[in-house]
Amino acid sequence: MKVAELVERFTTALAGEADEYAHKAAVAVVNELKNDLDGVADAVSYLTGSGGNALQAFYRAPNLSLLKVRFPNGRRTPPHNHGTWATILVLEGSERNSLYKRNDDGSLTYERSLDLNAGDVVFMPADAVHVAECTSATPAIGLHVYGGNVLGLERSMWDPDTLAEHELDWSKYEGLAQRASAASGAPLA
Repeated sequence: MKVAELVERFTTALAGEADEYAHKAAVAVVNELKNDLDGVADAVSYLTGSGGNALQAFYRAPNLSLLKVRFPNGRRTPPHNHGTWATILVLEGSERNSLYKRNDDGSLTYERSLDLNAGDVVFMPADAVHVAECTSATPAIGLHVYGGNVLGLERSMWDPDTLAEHELDWSKYEGLAQRASAASGAPLA
């Protein structure tokens, strides 16, 4: 499999879909791809970087982003949202996603955690807030699919210590991720 094939599968599936149904088309493609984890992993193996940064994006458009996200052992994100729906296919390793509800005042309420292994798929609606962390000795690597240009959308992040909500600022994100990774677990979990 080649990256161009991945892009074509998603762009074709989403073409002509109304915004409210686009996520279903993306999830269907992801569920097909879980039958070829090695092929997908090989196609995106050239991408470098860790933690969901711009070096991991291989396709961005107004209605779709495709990223290979790699979290090394011990890496944990601060609570954050994506500004759009997301679906994730774990290609290698394992990860835990702690899911939160954002309250009207911006505070968070912990809802549940999902442990994902290679071949598992998770869908997150546009209002989802989560913490992702690698739980395997080897890096957790996933194909992340978003319903917009995820690196250009208005998004929020929460301080992992105070849980104060802030506009996502990439210049501050890494510091928050390092503090989140040093904590004993995801906030409120």
